Amino acid sequence: MNIKNKYFLFLLFLFPLILACAKEDNGIDPPIDNDTDELVVNNTPLDPATTLYGLITDRQNNPVPNVVVTDGFTNSKTDQNGVFQLVRNRRAKFVYYSTPADYKIAVDDDNYPKFYEKLISKDKLIRQDFKLEKQPVENEFTLLSISDPQCRTIAHVNRYRQETIADIKRTAATYQNVYAITLGDLVDDAPELWDDMKASMANQSVPFFQNIGNHDHLQTAENEEKAVEGFQERFGPTDYSFNRGNVHVISMDNVIYTGRQQYTGGFTDSQWKWLQEDLAHVPKDKMVILCTHMPFRSGGTADHRNYRTEVLNLLSTYNEAHIMIGHSHYQINYLHRVNGKTVYEHVHGAASGAWWNSTLCADGTPNGYGVYEIKGNAMKNWYYKGTDQPADFQMRAYDASKEFGPANKYTYVFGAPANLNLAGDGWIVVNIWNSDVNWDVRLFQDDAEVDEMSRVSSRDFWALYHHLEELGKAKGSVFDKSSNHFYIGKLNGKASEANFRIEAKDPFGNVYTTNELK
Repeated sequence: MNIKNKYFLFLLFLFPLILACAKEDNGIDPPIDNDTDELVVNNTPLDPATTLYGLITDRQNNPVPNVVVTDGFTNSKTDQNGVFQLVRNRRAKFVYYSTPADYKIAVDDDNYPKFYEKLISKDKLIRQDFKLEKQPVENEFTLLSISDPQCRTIAHVNRYRQETIADIKRTAATYQNVYAITLGDLVDDAPELWDDMKASMANQSVPFFQNIGNHDHLQTAENEEKAVEGFQERFGPTDYSFNRGNVHVISMDNVIYTGRQQYTGGFTDSQWKWLQEDLAHVPKDKMVILCTHMPFRSGGTADHRNYRTEVLNLLSTYNEAHIMIGHSHYQINYLHRVNGKTVYEHVHGAASGAWWNSTLCADGTPNGYGVYEIKGNAMKNWYYKGTDQPADFQMRAYDASKEFGPANKYTYVFGAPANLNLAGDGWIVVNIWNSDVNWDVRLFQDDAEVDEMSRVSSRDFWALYHHLEELGKAKGSVFDKSSNHFYIGKLNGKASEANFRIEAKDPFGNVYTTNELK
């Protein structure tokens, strides 16, 4: 046998070994360049226009179909072979997926959700694979919504860790299947605290998803891309979604950064397009929860304005819809009536309250966070959890004639003519921070019902005196807030001497009571 024949036989022997070594460790063939110049991934030919693609498999290397994948601008779904294909937007920084309800939330070594990968390569064709871990669908789960830690100093971070996070641990221990999401303003224009804030929520029993607020945008940055880098470096994309049970949860940046120290509320054209594509994959019988930072409310100049009506109309097409909001540092519920449906907007009292100046928000709501118990495609229960307070602490009652301090910036008496104008003895005021028009609030005296209490707007003059006079804050400032979750009723005789009870019934049948005056 001559040398050429020996060499030919050697190549025939070696070729299968080369093919075997070319297989990836997970047993899935990489793209194969065949004779037609067509790339094939796990039996799926790639479209010639594709620039970003990948394979999603489970832990047993089985392909996972129908997973929504995005670069933050357009969406795709994995096919029956687990393959997704996208045309990468030139501004895209990440590729990531929307976790299906029957798969675990993937987390990193710090127990942060890790459903994304950075797009570092400048190649014209980029591959990124993901692995998912199967789990039973959670028919019931609990979502904790935490707004505005807004830490400006390391002392604030320590308070957040020792007060808010410690309280969340205790609350989470009473539930199964718990997830948390912050609603923006993790830091208060203090990028040097990013790593400390991330560490404060790392390695918890509850995975913390994150939303970005106006103070999380670097206010001195020359453009939006630079403004969000600190957040994205630690937490990934700002617009994403995931599924739990029969619920689709979306988190989006609704701070439109327009320049140094300048922003407005709303979504850009590309964000609105992304949201529509994301929800196009969600059946209408699902519940949708949209988490953003700036309020929708009535669409005022400080609120979410761009695409406000369009988003509300889109949300109204689902079985039930809720919007989770931060930013305002007070607790209030807005009920949007859209196309015959009610879309709940929950504006949360802040974890930092009145910017860590006290343990109160500007409207008298305690520092705290929202607790949402979900079953199937509907809310089973929700309440506002005051930090270091029992779960049933939902109100604070006042004698309307009591003066909380000498008049200076205000007359600190609920019943004063300049305030609620409640003349005579017996008037009582209660601040029920999580209430809305669907609550039933009644007043009892000597175990007999006296009256159904009337809902009014007011300042919390006890909290107002503390912030404006004892802490020296300015009248008309962010510490000086009126809200609509106050109720008034009249007892016989003096309120301070009466044997009374207030019963507040929420839409879920929970009855909260108090018989004490502040």
